[in-house]
Amino acid sequence: MTLLDANVQQDPVLGEDTWELFEAIESSFAVDLGDYREMCGKTVKELAELINKKADYPAGDKCLSSVAFYRVRRAFETLYSIPRKAIRPATPVSDLLPLEHRSTKWPMLEEHLGLTVPELNYPNWILWLSLLAPPALLISLRTFLKVPLNWSWIFTGSIALYMVTFATIIPALNARFPIRRSLPKNCETFSGLVTVVLLRNYAAFASQSGSSGESGVLKALQQLTAMQLGMEPEEIAPEKRIPQDLNIY
Repeated sequence: MTLLDANVQQDPVLGEDTWELFEAIESSFAVDLGDYREMCGKTVKELAELINKKADYPAGDKCLSSVAFYRVRRAFETLYSIPRKAIRPATPVSDLLPLEHRSTKWPMLEEHLGLTVPELNYPNWILWLSLLAPPALLISLRTFLKVPLNWSWIFTGSIALYMVTFATIIPALNARFPIRRSLPKNCETFSGLVTVVLLRNYAAFASQSGSSGESGVLKALQQLTAMQLGMEPEEIAPEKRIPQDLNIY
């Protein structure tokens, strides 16, 4: 455990979820929030005001969602030779990037855009196999080979094997035979992918195309917070305090 991890876990207000949220906000809006503990207790609106002041994006009246859509669409046209007419907001990304070649084509998107693009996920079967295989192995040793394992040891051993699998075995397999091919959360449709790219790189778009000021930053902050926490944007009301009113630690 690092010193940073220890400090996060011991802090009664600033927990891991809140820390990761503030990190995501800094990365997207390209601002330095300073001491995260001083940010705790601020409302979403107050944080948006602070971000807008620190970032000082140029004023503009362009819709950044449209700017992001056209930029990502051009990337798909250039990189994958997909006709423009085949790319619509509701188009499933799985139709544009079939599973077979997705693991090699996906990293090309981030490099071409020069923006942060979410990583592909491991398929569900890998997660289930990693979860079920350790206890199945230990129970088999106990049942068929009569290895003296009590249920406490099986439980503890299963957790240890699960952690080793995810920390070493799966990454090693992925490096040799790419198995991360499932689309990231919220990226199932093309419009969903565009939204995630915009929210993770708000500063890059706002710096080039301008921002609609505090209102634009507030809307993006609400969406980013919702995405980070797995909530709906309407749940992130401007008057809600971070983290107290978001039920996170």
